Amino acid sequence: MWLLERLVPESAANNLALAFQADGRLDLPALQGAVSTLLRRHEVLRTVYFATGAELMKGVVGAEEFSVEFEEFDDFTAAPGELDVALRPFLTRRFRFDGRPLVRAGLFHHPDGDVVCLAFHHLVYDIISGTLLMEELVSAYEAFVAGAEPDEALLVVAPAYHEPEPAAESLTFWRDQLEDFDPGNLDLWVGAADTPDPTLRGEQLTYTLSDQARAAVQALPREVRAPEAVVMLAAFDLLLAAHGAGPDITVGSPVSVRPREDPRLVGHHTNVLPLRVKVDPAQSFRTLVRDIRDTYFGALAHLGVPVDSISELVPRAGSSWRNRICRHLFNYFPQLEMAVFEMAGTKARPVVVENGYSKFDLEFFVASSADAITITARYSTEKLTETEVAALVRRYEALLVSLAADADRPNGELLVWNEDDHAVIGAANDTERVFEPGNVLEAVHGHVRTRPDAVAVRHGEREVSYRRLWDAAVATREVLRAQGTTAGDIVAIAAARSPELTATVLGVWLAGAAYLPVDPEHPAQRVAYLLGDSGAKAVFTDRELALPEGAAMTRLELTPIADTALDGPPAEPGITVDREACAYLIYTSGSSGRPKGALLPHRAISNIAADYTERLRLTPDDATLWMTTFAFDMANLEHYTPLYSGGSIVIAPDEARTDGKVLRELIERHDPAVIQATPTTLRMVLDEVEDVLAGRRVVTGAEPVPVTLARRLLATGCEPVNAYGPTETITWCTWGVVPADLGERIDVGGPISNIRMFVLGPDGRELPVGVRGEVCIAGDGVSLGYHGRPELNAERFGDHPVHGHFYRSGDLGAWNADGTIELFGRADRQVKLRGNRIELGEIEATLLGHPQVNGAAAVVVGDRSADGRLVAFVESAAEGDITSDLWEFARAELPRAAVPQDFIVVASFPTNANEKVDYLVLETMAADHHRGRPQGEGAAVGDSGSDELTGSLIALWRELLGRDDIGAESNFFTHGGHSLLGASLVQQIDERLGVTVKLADLFGTPTPGALADHIRAAQAG
Repeated sequence: MWLLERLVPESAANNLALAFQADGRLDLPALQGAVSTLLRRHEVLRTVYFATGAELMKGVVGAEEFSVEFEEFDDFTAAPGELDVALRPFLTRRFRFDGRPLVRAGLFHHPDGDVVCLAFHHLVYDIISGTLLMEELVSAYEAFVAGAEPDEALLVVAPAYHEPEPAAESLTFWRDQLEDFDPGNLDLWVGAADTPDPTLRGEQLTYTLSDQARAAVQALPREVRAPEAVVMLAAFDLLLAAHGAGPDITVGSPVSVRPREDPRLVGHHTNVLPLRVKVDPAQSFRTLVRDIRDTYFGALAHLGVPVDSISELVPRAGSSWRNRICRHLFNYFPQLEMAVFEMAGTKARPVVVENGYSKFDLEFFVASSADAITITARYSTEKLTETEVAALVRRYEALLVSLAADADRPNGELLVWNEDDHAVIGAANDTERVFEPGNVLEAVHGHVRTRPDAVAVRHGEREVSYRRLWDAAVATREVLRAQGTTAGDIVAIAAARSPELTATVLGVWLAGAAYLPVDPEHPAQRVAYLLGDSGAKAVFTDRELALPEGAAMTRLELTPIADTALDGPPAEPGITVDREACAYLIYTSGSSGRPKGALLPHRAISNIAADYTERLRLTPDDATLWMTTFAFDMANLEHYTPLYSGGSIVIAPDEARTDGKVLRELIERHDPAVIQATPTTLRMVLDEVEDVLAGRRVVTGAEPVPVTLARRLLATGCEPVNAYGPTETITWCTWGVVPADLGERIDVGGPISNIRMFVLGPDGRELPVGVRGEVCIAGDGVSLGYHGRPELNAERFGDHPVHGHFYRSGDLGAWNADGTIELFGRADRQVKLRGNRIELGEIEATLLGHPQVNGAAAVVVGDRSADGRLVAFVESAAEGDITSDLWEFARAELPRAAVPQDFIVVASFPTNANEKVDYLVLETMAADHHRGRPQGEGAAVGDSGSDELTGSLIALWRELLGRDDIGAESNFFTHGGHSLLGASLVQQIDERLGVTVKLADLFGTPTPGALADHIRAAQAG
């Protein structure tokens, strides 16, 4: 008995059919007599069950008291080729465990001939029983039609066979065989995740192998010296391994456990052997076949242990009902034929009726003959789609052909793809292009020569021409040369966005150096770390900036750009740009606790600037909004694409990212062709600007794009583009126009020019269409590597034999059938929160530096594109509340986006079965904590502050945070606030109180009382 039957014993998944169709009408009384004869003869068919709680009580009804009457169905029809489907409702009616028979009989009057369907519960019947029952049914029917008694042998009662208790040595064999086996490794990288309440719904498809594949199957047994069944089972194991199972795999193999002296017993006497084998990528198929052959014959010697007993030897995996040790099944039928037979002179043929369920994720039933090999693939529709299963079958076919060509090739080198996989992915990666001009500097220099007075940058009321921008860049180059800057040096830029900043970037490149973008609003410790770690020779800044102690670094002013007309020809320095030279160094979060700096070459910037110029249809007359901060890599599109195209950059104030009114004024004033923003920003401003977006290209990305947001964008009449790319690959390396007929998921498009993408499994195998793995990027956009971090370079970068130098993104994704990429989240613990890339490991490593923290674990709860919250759990023995101290400590070390909003102190972390921190439990704890959190520090419900200003700020705190437990000493960020909410708060303070404060002021004075004091001090000064 299956474990599944104990859990859901009345499920229609347990029903099996014996069915056939005659060429004409059948004699119902004779049929009834024949079936009654079988029921009297086979005691097992008269077995009934009574459900008593979780247990089943079994009994056998006497022959004279047991009857099953035929149900007759007139005018029964079925669509051509779908007779089995029409019979399915009869088959799948549930049997009840209340003492009623577990057998049912139906006679269906079809225009082409009567159809008989006998339905059985699996507890009293298996497929092998069908052969004997069909023979006996025909014999008894013919006797009754002739008016005679059935054959004497059919009147002899056959007692139910009770399988013997498993031998001790067999139990020991299976215990040893499955020691340390982890059934969690059986899930595939294709299909859906397990559902908590599976229905076991299933379907099937049938596929006949090509002549080439059939020839391969016929040749392989001689080549590897193994039976055909073992060869095809080994190929099935390889197919599963190439799609994510294993490498330690079990595949179920059905076997009969009937005694040798009576192999045709009726009843459920089938067991499923969990054949365990390790698919070693370094070994060959020949070796794998040998291992499976030995495993199979070893298991046959101990087949008497029921699968339920075996399954108890390994831990549970996945959803509650999946305690089985096999999620995939392989069954081989040599010379299987659906033969026509006669019943009292009437021809009839068997009808295979599936019950529409599958107890496994995927089952292969192989019918092999000299003329054809047919695979019937039955599958769980909750796990796999028909398209996915069809692709798997065709990959199996291609795999067989490749194995016959070389059975000694290492398994890990086998590319298990079908023809469609090659066609789709090959076309998507056919991206080679040559652009002119070859880089951004050449493009800008060309605009200076041909359109010197055209506006390059607009900033407020200022308009800076290409000529003035270029001259300032040349002047910056001379400043750097005077400082001794040479090719390959790093020059930091820590300043607000301005025309001068743009000129400084160009000047750094003219000097042959690379720039380091630094956000001067970040904590001083972080700024100092970036400057020191980068080894920057100089830093351009527009403010007082503390330089790292002991650093040989020069502080420089940005070269001012004259606002008056210039006389004479523009400076004409020689333009020499090494495509492989570093153009900029940008730091991202680091899982080790240290930010890591990626070195991006000129080819990367030039490629995205040229490609997106074409895709965005930019002309010299177009404007592009620059909304993103300079140190956020999304700025590359806004900064360099207009410079390449000859259009103009419109620098937007920071408020445009959170205040839709500010953004609307910019759009109406400058009519930009392109707007770029994260989904979080768009959700904040869309209400104010949706009626002025028509006709514009809106590029979004850096975090998942909600389908609802995409639909709202489409409704505006704009052209939404979902782009994707890590910092290490110049940010945007894909292009995906959101279709007007958007479904329930959004892809990120396909690779842009000179970019190649592929999906890798953990074993390094390149994966085909629809199979999830790690997204990897190769081509012109890929970073040179990490600055001074050889250990990370070895981990994150590689050299592919086909695609060349590539970056492992850490993102899970898969190819779609149209050549686009779909993403499924992170493979590691990196998250995107409100558009910012955050390493949870970096937060944990930083908090571990606090003297009162013994352990740290960071999680994210809520919608990561909107109100998601960073929550840090810390193990600490400290007395009293240390959350404010932890927030101050984190604020001094981490970028704003990475500072947790909640700190929860615990005595110890929950752990999972592997003794690792159970992050799922922590996420639940964090959500529960937020829903029922206590009052804030020093807060008293109803406290309105000691003065009018403080009281007004408390009211704003409460409104934005949605809490009524806010007082004068409540920290905005430890009570649910984050940087975007902070920006909204600053805006509300300006609008309602008429007081201008900066976000940096809020971070420095995060309580209503402290901010009120800060405001009064500023007003007094």
